Amino acid sequence: MKKVGVIRKLRSALDTPVFGGPAPRDQRGMALLLALVLIVMITAFVAEFNYSARVKILSASHARDDTKAYYLAKSGIRTYGLLLVVGRQTAGNQLVQSMLMGVGLSLDGAGMVCRSIPFLDTGMLRFLTGAGGSMGDEEREGLSAFMGDDSPEAVDAEGQQLRGDTSGEDGDLPTLRRGLLEFEGDFKVECFDDSSKIDINGFANPAWAGLQIQQHPVGQLLFGLLAPPEYDPLFEERLKIERWELIGNIKDWVDADSERSGFWGGDEDGLYDGYDPRYRAKNARFDSVAEVRMVEGVTDEVWETFGDAFSIHSQSNGSAKYKINVNSAPPFMIRALLRAFVDPNLVNDQALDVAVAKLMFSLKYLPGPAKNARDFIARLKTPEIQVGLLIPPAMEQTLASLIATDSRVFRLEATGYVNDSARTITTTVRINRNGVRYLEWKEL
Repeated sequence: MKKVGVIRKLRSALDTPVFGGPAPRDQRGMALLLALVLIVMITAFVAEFNYSARVKILSASHARDDTKAYYLAKSGIRTYGLLLVVGRQTAGNQLVQSMLMGVGLSLDGAGMVCRSIPFLDTGMLRFLTGAGGSMGDEEREGLSAFMGDDSPEAVDAEGQQLRGDTSGEDGDLPTLRRGLLEFEGDFKVECFDDSSKIDINGFANPAWAGLQIQQHPVGQLLFGLLAPPEYDPLFEERLKIERWELIGNIKDWVDADSERSGFWGGDEDGLYDGYDPRYRAKNARFDSVAEVRMVEGVTDEVWETFGDAFSIHSQSNGSAKYKINVNSAPPFMIRALLRAFVDPNLVNDQALDVAVAKLMFSLKYLPGPAKNARDFIARLKTPEIQVGLLIPPAMEQTLASLIATDSRVFRLEATGYVNDSARTITTTVRINRNGVRYLEWKEL
């Protein structure tokens, strides 16, 4: 009996739970559930950590490529600027000019560089210096010097050469600098001649301050630009204003007074009363070409149609102030220049188009670029063109004052590419024999 009692006590002790009795049936399996929850949480944490790390790596990579692309675009601007300076300097060299004239050529400075090389990219440069062998060692070294890669051979602290051919045990030492065009990515730069456009800041020229809008040289050029009959639907149906009224609004934005130009009269600020927020005419020079979009009447359609013909930077362009370079001007600018001064009752639009085509052939091929304003006007009076004979003598002097035969102001647009990154820089530069002056700088 004692043995039976002891066994029962042992069984009772074994059945007694250490921590407060047996677990209820509805709490069984909690350990498995907690384990699953922990696994899910750890998995989410690891996935988030991995994703965050990946994002940071890709962001750093894109930031690196973006920085490289920016400096490639900047390099394109600098490189093309050097080409324009070389063209400007070469045009001023009498020996070079005499040699060119001896073979029937004429170099009119940086403008010819912009016309002959409208774009430059690393693909073109690599083709010239690549495996094709089209450039010898001396030419390649000269191009390297032009690109700014003309430093002496690199040496280490003991005077050992680290660049170029090496020999002996040090023959495999790395170079300190890369060769020409040995970099990741590409750039492309395009050139646009701003000296062949109408400077709308010419309305601020004090020498023309007392002129009526119809006699103002800039107003006449703008009218010649807007005059073609294909623009009649734009002014008569959509804008519902006259051409001279739009020109007057542009002038009123720039001139110093507060009266509307032309025969419309009234307060020029009243044109902007209906805008929200309301603003006033600036009565100062345009700071950018795009600012003309704030002028009353310059709609999106007007900007898209005529915006490429506007400039604002020739006012500081030395003797070529507010002038148009006829050697680099496109046909529609030459047409605008002639349309502003010929009598429309004597020359119809079809005859004017024929005259412009013949004149463009004369400037581009034979006899070549005009030497000065007098040479250009003389070509207008040749038997082949004859349109110059229909320009009133009183206006011939005004026409000559608006003609230039060289360019100094250019707009350069460069884009750098590295992998999926691209950066664009747009700048307006003024070229002289000493270097490049940057007038505008926009990074996109």
